[in-house]
Amino acid sequence: MKVSIRPLSDALGGEVIGLDPREPLDAAAVGTLLAAWHEHLVLLIRGHEMTTDQQLAFATHFGTLAERPKPLEERPEGPDSDPRVILISNIKENGRHIGSLPYGDMWFHHDTAQIAEPHRATMLHALELPSTGGNTLFANMYLAYDGLPEKIKMRLDCVLALQAFDYTQTAKVDPWQDLSGIQHHAHPAAITHPATGRKALYVNRLMTVRLEGMDRTESDDLLEILFEHAERPEIVYEHVWQKGDLLIWDNRCSTHARTDYPPAERRLLRRVSVLGERPQA
Repeated sequence: MKVSIRPLSDALGGEVIGLDPREPLDAAAVGTLLAAWHEHLVLLIRGHEMTTDQQLAFATHFGTLAERPKPLEERPEGPDSDPRVILISNIKENGRHIGSLPYGDMWFHHDTAQIAEPHRATMLHALELPSTGGNTLFANMYLAYDGLPEKIKMRLDCVLALQAFDYTQTAKVDPWQDLSGIQHHAHPAAITHPATGRKALYVNRLMTVRLEGMDRTESDDLLEILFEHAERPEIVYEHVWQKGDLLIWDNRCSTHARTDYPPAERRLLRRVSVLGERPQA
């Protein structure tokens, strides 16, 4: 198997050419895949429609698979009832959604930043797509950190960012309210990637609600500066989905967002995640 990588943008992303994710991989192919993932942050594999079992098997090359968060609804028996699978979909059957996160756009975020050991990787496979929209944008958090003024980097040293997310609502969590019923955890605002050793900004517009040790005004003002800086077009790649696409991204050094799409059109993607580790400064 001869594998090559085609860059998707100047910011991040690489398309894997010559690899069939449905087939078993030897140690050399897995090594090539992981090295490309660490270099490009987001990998795309096109042109293969995968079964649930094939996607789960391929995802194990990136680590131990995670189960879907408890707040997400259980589904009827079938291949996608596996607790390690999340369907991202607006499709309804018998009057209820078959998946999660059905409508609208979503702000930039790191997946599961609100737990103690956020997931290291997310893998999304496109099964049904609307005629337009529903694109996924990825931002390079290495470049976001590298581009910060030195005085802001110094302010972020040893600062913890409180991450909070409520699966039952779409509004951003208010960090000054009682958070006892909402998943939340504080992590360093800038982290060191455990595999590459590079520093990455670890704040995002959807889940980062407060910088610890600052009053509300100081925290809000600095976070808005960081959000704007981390979403600059020059460090973002926008992925326009095609049926059969498989994307694997690194949650430790990238954020992602979703654009809106026609709610009357069907959208179905299958998501699998990989367990991670506690972020370190």
